[in-house]
Amino acid sequence: MTGAAVETQLNPESKENQDSFKNLLAIKDYRFLIAGQFVSALGDGVYALSLIWAMKVLTGSSLLISFVLAAEVIPTILFGIFSGVLVDRGNQKIYMLVADLCRGIAVTVVVVLFWFDMLSPWMLIAAAALTSSFDSFFIPAKSVAIRTIVPDHLITRAQSLSSTIQTVVGLGAPAIAGILLVYSLPTAFLFNALTFFVSFFFILLIKEKGLSKRPTDKLNMKKFSLDLKTGLKTIISVPILRGMIIYLVLINFMLAPVAVLFPLFVKEASELAMIEIAFFIGILFGSISINLFNRFRKIVPMIVGLVMMLGSFGILAFTDNFKLVLVVILIAGLGSPLVSIALQSLFLIKVPRELLGRSQSTMRVLLESSKPISLLLTGSLLVHFSINNLFLGISVFGGIIVLLMMLNPVIRKSS
Repeated sequence: MTGAAVETQLNPESKENQDSFKNLLAIKDYRFLIAGQFVSALGDGVYALSLIWAMKVLTGSSLLISFVLAAEVIPTILFGIFSGVLVDRGNQKIYMLVADLCRGIAVTVVVVLFWFDMLSPWMLIAAAALTSSFDSFFIPAKSVAIRTIVPDHLITRAQSLSSTIQTVVGLGAPAIAGILLVYSLPTAFLFNALTFFVSFFFILLIKEKGLSKRPTDKLNMKKFSLDLKTGLKTIISVPILRGMIIYLVLINFMLAPVAVLFPLFVKEASELAMIEIAFFIGILFGSISINLFNRFRKIVPMIVGLVMMLGSFGILAFTDNFKLVLVVILIAGLGSPLVSIALQSLFLIKVPRELLGRSQSTMRVLLESSKPISLLLTGSLLVHFSINNLFLGISVFGGIIVLLMMLNPVIRKSS
């Protein structure tokens, strides 16, 4: 039993009074974890724009932009297959510390290469792949940490707060990125490297002993294979997750090209930063409004969020007015957390804690598996189709997938 759970039993308040952000933030280790997320998210926001813009400046190629984005996804699929098993059986705190340290070093190397005028496109792709590889271990470790530190009745609050903090930071990150990119590309990358080292410090302060508990049986190939199968079986055993997998994979396939289209849609780094800010403003209000859906089944906010996102991209196919574009992007951002928070909360509640790491990694691999193909296909399609046409295609075909998901009886009954 975790320290947070013991504290809950020793303070027998009503569940209504316990289910508050005040009680969530009273958990010291959670404050350290969320502080690490705060600075890390700030750096990630700057890094995401810097990486794409650096490739655009160096090459101007939509195909190479697709490559660098695909390089961020492929390690998630490759390492995600077994990272969850290792995280479940290891020290989750150590995994997060190593991931932060190595990501910080990798980005620092990019800065040094840029300073010595040695940076080339393939190095950006390699850096993207390397940082993403460590993400594959950090993300399931963080999920297990949240599940270990935070009691069940505060999980939805924790997910909502994490998303809100990510969003608040996201509002500042594009603006910071825009300023740093005007000054110099290496400065933007150096900023990201520093945030990884600060995140390392906060995670180092976490004292929760449950993060270092390990199974008594030793891991071998037979046991490793069994654990991998357990992750997939756990997901399949939950009707709502089983019913939604194929639809979510297809939706991810349809939405992946957006990451390529927006850098090409704008002419200046400042415009890309404004689009990111508008999107994160939407996410901020979406993260807050998710609490309005507490009385509804989880499928309701997910469908509402998907419709908002896909409808917004459809509108982009028919307008070049930048002010209208910002409004539409804000609406798309509003829908994003309705989908992600509902899915993540559902996952954390339905899956047992001891199987959470491997199950989440398996789920992430399944959801991300279609992205590399989609991204690389986008780079090729842009040779023959306009950006507006691709936005329209995303909206139409994504809408069909959502409609099929709504009509699925298993999803309607289980959510």
